[in-house]
Amino acid sequence: MAEYKLISPAAIHIKGLQPADIRGLHDLLKQEGCIDSENPFSDREKAIALDGIQDRLAQRNHSNKQASADMLICVAKNKYILADAKFRQENVRNISPSELESKLVSSKSIVESYDYMFANAFYVLFKKRTLKPTQKALLKRKFSGRPQYRFMNASQFYELFER
Repeated sequence: MAEYKLISPAAIHIKGLQPADIRGLHDLLKQEGCIDSENPFSDREKAIALDGIQDRLAQRNHSNKQASADMLICVAKNKYILADAKFRQENVRNISPSELESKLVSSKSIVESYDYMFANAFYVLFKKRTLKPTQKALLKRKFSGRPQYRFMNASQFYELFER
């Protein structure tokens, strides 16, 4: 069942955002390592790629780049969700709560729109073969008490959105 309705991210205000940072979801997931056979998104569906923004902010501030989620997706009712792609990881054991918490804080800090709210959902995406039931159970234990973190593959993520 769909939880969200995708909307254009063009109206959200983000520090350092450039037009090239608004990308098609298919292309963005592919760049992050999602293989085409597991990537049901099209490039008509848009998201904001956060890595380039963090690079520019670090250069501008003469500081180290902050780790962030890979993408920010705007959904109806002026909300946004964050997603981090882990398609190149074969094992979930080295995913740590502190790493994801740091990415969450850093990603939320660059949003300047007061009319957009974080939807309290941070999606961490893996290849289908990586996220077996035993791996998912391990993540569930490791992240118990942190309901905003949701672990899934790209197809499951795609199902969250209205068509």
